[in-house]
Amino acid sequence: MTQLTTLLCLALLGVLPQDTPGWKAKRVAIVVQHSGAHMPLGAAFVSMIQRILALRPAKSEAGIVGFDRDFEQLEGNHFRRRAVVLEPFSTDSDELSQTVRDMVFHGPSPIWDAVMIALGDGKPETTPDRILLLTNGVDNASKTTFDDLEAAARKTAVPVISIYFPAEPPGGGDTRLKKLVKASGGKFIDTRQPNSWELVVAALQ
Repeated sequence: MTQLTTLLCLALLGVLPQDTPGWKAKRVAIVVQHSGAHMPLGAAFVSMIQRILALRPAKSEAGIVGFDRDFEQLEGNHFRRRAVVLEPFSTDSDELSQTVRDMVFHGPSPIWDAVMIALGDGKPETTPDRILLLTNGVDNASKTTFDDLEAAARKTAVPVISIYFPAEPPGGGDTRLKKLVKASGGKFIDTRQPNSWELVVAALQ
């Protein structure tokens, strides 16, 4: 059994190692690619995010950024879909958990728009000190170009922790995500790594 499979099984069972430390980050924005590409892993995504949220100290805030349910297909393999704040920064465990459970996994992926929203507008009350990004790095619906996002990430210097779920074919997603985390001072975590869970926890410290 791979480390990813083990982690997802533990998450689905609601079990975490007893010695797993909590966050030290005070405000974390969680960006989720809840698109059709991840529909088969939808339940596992939800459980994994809930287990991550279970490590949140009571005074630490978390926010959820994702996609609007509606979308429009354009010419070619391009789409129009809005990235939206699903849950503003909050310390309410029940509201955060319900927001995650309500996510629908379908449609295209405006990932870069979602990360741009998560970066905030430069004000202390809207800027996270970590962004947790669950994605395969393949975007087909953003108005934001990757180059613009990379520049914004470098300017704001909010570390982006990219939890990479490989796409088949990869479509260059891993390459773009590695550029993004380098620009932001974050970390690229491939879920195929044997210690991926430990790396996620450590990145929130």
